[in-house]
Amino acid sequence: GSLGKALIKKLKEINCQLIVYSRDEGKQALSFGNDPSIIRVIGDVRDFKKLDVTMKRHKPDYVIHTGALKRINDLEFYPDECVKTNILGSENVAIASEHNKIKKCILISTDKACQPVNVYGSSKFIAERIFTNYDYNSTSTIFASVRYGNVLASRGSFIPIWMDLLSNGENIKVTDIDCTRFLFTLNDAVDTVLNSLYFAQGGEVFIPKINSFKMKNVIEAVRIISNLDLIQYDEIGMRPGEKFHEDMLAKTELKFTMQPSDKLLCILPQYTHKKHIYDTKYEGLEFNSSLYNNDNIDDLIDLINRSIKEAK
Repeated sequence: GSLGKALIKKLKEINCQLIVYSRDEGKQALSFGNDPSIIRVIGDVRDFKKLDVTMKRHKPDYVIHTGALKRINDLEFYPDECVKTNILGSENVAIASEHNKIKKCILISTDKACQPVNVYGSSKFIAERIFTNYDYNSTSTIFASVRYGNVLASRGSFIPIWMDLLSNGENIKVTDIDCTRFLFTLNDAVDTVLNSLYFAQGGEVFIPKINSFKMKNVIEAVRIISNLDLIQYDEIGMRPGEKFHEDMLAKTELKFTMQPSDKLLCILPQYTHKKHIYDTKYEGLEFNSSLYNNDNIDDLIDLINRSIKEAK
């Protein structure tokens, strides 16, 4: 996906040897086919034996698990497939990492895992718990998870969909103009993942400190960027599994939350035999998108423009 490709681009800049493990041979060949610095492996996280053999053969130091089924509306009708990939597949990654003594293994989770109301979020919540549990029992590998919000201009996200609709003179579709979402760019997402990899001591769930925005302000920012006098939109209402406001950090998680840096929080595992060394306790509110609204349109325009540039 978009995050995986952006991570690869960033890691290449610092001369990391990379192994890309993915079931999509077409995208692999198109993106990395002629790149001698990347080892390409075709495989599925559902296939434990292939994962284990791949790690044994190539001996990576770190594993970042970005693979998932993530289309929220579709997964409401296919919870069985979601379980196979997002839960059992994540456990396969954890077992193979422990078996091959990987130094650190990071799960890419989502804000939907916080107080989940849909199949996708529930699967990621359980995957987080699996990684925390494997860290508790591991003697060789540090496991941690990273939650992040909506990545603007990533594949399948609403900004490119809106731009296509507007270019064809069609109305854009929005759940509700007053609903709020956590938004950040691909580069911000990459920095969050790599900082979490750096700070991880075992069993944590990392959370970026990012702003949220009302959808009516996003529409206004897109109108200005597109040089339009008016944007016509259709409010389609809440779909199965959607929240009006998103959560990144729940009230019940506050007492376990530390702040490793200005832009990063982490929830410590509630059960652990490790001594986590973080200097700063987080003293803020729960992270709900209704509480952290940035109403500055100029900031939003800058965020969207940066995201479009990064996605090219």
